[in-house]
Formats: sequence, C-alpha cells, structure tokens
Amino acid sequence: MTPSTETKPKPSRGDKTIWLPFESEAHDQPCVQDREACRRHLEQLLADHPQLFPARMDEGFSFCGRYRSKKQTIQWRRIEVTATGEVYQMRPSFLMPYMMAKTEEIEKALYRRQWGVPFDALAYVFGRDAMFWYRATLQLGRPSLVGTTVKDPEKLPQADLPLSQTEECVEEQGVS
Repeated sequence: MTPSTETKPKPSRGDKTIWLPFESEAHDQPCVQDREACRRHLEQLLADHPQLFPARMDEGFSFCGRYRSKKQTIQWRRIEVTATGEVYQMRPSFLMPYMMAKTEEIEKALYRRQWGVPFDALAYVFGRDAMFWYRATLQLGRPSLVGTTVKDPEKLPQADLPLSQTEECVEEQGVS
C-alpha cells in the first residue's frame, strides 16, 4: 500500500465559543428571549470590542438556534458568521468554563486560594467537596478562558511598572 499523494486536512475544531460580558443572568436572559435585543447588544459589543469576536463577523451574522445547559439550567444563543459559515456558541461571562458554576458563587473561595487555603478548608466553609475546588482552580489555567479573546496583542493595555522598582524586587529575592 503506497501513501496517497492527496492528504486530507485535519479538521480544526478550534474554540467555537464567544464569551460575552453580561453582569448577571437578569442581564443575559432578555438577549436570549428577544432576538432583536440580542442583535442590538451584539452589534454594540462588536463596535466597542471587536477583539472579542471572530474575524469577519462584522460582515454579518445570523442566529441559528439556542443551547440549554443541563448543569446551570440557562439558555444561550448560537450564531453563524455569514462570511465563513462557522457556528459559535455565545456564552455569558458570569459562568465558569465547562459550566461548572457561576462566577459569583465561587469567586470568594478562589480568591482565598492565592494564599494557599487548602481545598478541604474551602469545602468546609463554602460547601461542595475538596475535589470541586481543586477542579475550579485548574479551570482558571485553561487556555480557552483567556486565549480566545486576544485577537490583536497591540490592543492590550501595557503595564506601567518602573524598571528600577522591578529590578529591586528581583535583587531582593537573590536573583541576578
């Protein structure tokens, strides 16, 4: 058997999720229920923050259904970019990746993790179990959380740290 000269390209799923900024479920649900309100909101976001959206979305999009999360019992819309034919899920930013929880439910516990509070202690104070808090911490490192929104690195804000102050911090730690 000889290898074929024609090779099929591997399908690239990529990340087909657009995380939209919504303050709460009360802010999100009118967009899910009313198509025109959703279109107005999306067009405003597209004008203000084009880096959040896929390329060529400004050429047009259409709605192509809804999706209901079994974990969080909320709905969100799906859209198709007219120019490319790609379909994206529009998920609200108040949900963690993989719909594991709402951000307001777990933000205080995850905030305490930066000081090394053990997962068992988080489970005791905030409920759930230690493995849930471990997985929630791991979700923050998944590339789909941050990597999907950076389309143009030139548009990212620059950190204004004095160089001399940074060098002093490094020297105090014994690194040269």
